[in-house]
Amino acid sequence: MKRKFSVLSSFLVFSVFLAKAELANSGMSFLQISSSAASASSANVFAQSAQSPLAIFENPVGIRNENVTFALSHHFWFSNISLDALAFSIPLQKATLGFGLNYVRIPGVEIRETPSSDPLAEVEPQYMAAAVGYTFSPVTNLLFGATGKYLHEHLYTYSDYGFAFDFAVYWDAPSMLDISVMVKNIGMLHSDTEANNLPSMLTIGVVRPELFEGQNLNARVGVNFGSNLNSQEAFAAAGIDLDFRNLLCLRGGFIHIGSVNRKSLGFGLNIERFNIDYAYLFMPEGLHNPHILTISYRP
Repeated sequence: MKRKFSVLSSFLVFSVFLAKAELANSGMSFLQISSSAASASSANVFAQSAQSPLAIFENPVGIRNENVTFALSHHFWFSNISLDALAFSIPLQKATLGFGLNYVRIPGVEIRETPSSDPLAEVEPQYMAAAVGYTFSPVTNLLFGATGKYLHEHLYTYSDYGFAFDFAVYWDAPSMLDISVMVKNIGMLHSDTEANNLPSMLTIGVVRPELFEGQNLNARVGVNFGSNLNSQEAFAAAGIDLDFRNLLCLRGGFIHIGSVNRKSLGFGLNIERFNIDYAYLFMPEGLHNPHILTISYRP
């Protein structure tokens, strides 16, 4: 019963993001969804240099920042599905410390053992990840980051928990290239009834942070390559970010996972101590297109 319910609820929420093979081989699929609008709109390729506390769920080296920063993100989707993330980061000497909470709620899931117009029950699956992240720069141009996450899911009458860890290294390489290698979601999910692997990922990212020189316009491009360590499916992503006077950013991204293609667009506004970011994700017909809004504040 639990296995059927777990697969059903995961499919309802995350099939637009993942290939079917991943659902069969891992749980906690929400860990693969971008937490912030800035990352989602550019296919996650700039998470390694995001300087955002929400990168604690995307790439731990991305939380590096010179200012205390708070960020809140919300996904607008169909059927009142709620995806929210809250994070903040604190700069230290040659380091950054971050904390985050990611929460997913799926209301109105009906339980049936056989085809019927009357469900046995209507439940609300819930998923949560509480994270602590840390980055440290031992030498110039080199940065190490790690995130530890406590995971919890409540499905029908079952509650499971687990732990996961992300590790990343970032190199500000010569010739204006930023290179990152990350291993994500290494850990376990405890279950009383069945084994359940986490969606472990290996990702290599390369970003060119400055294509133009000048104060009015800057552009950066990046690519990610990687693989799901459970399903063995490879993926590739590309993103672009155009920055006008450090006030307005226009973003776009494309990602190919297995046989699935996704596109995204978005923008960001920098208003004194606030950043407002928006993303629009293009999904297959019938699955609706999510919107993501992120607000960041530097006190």
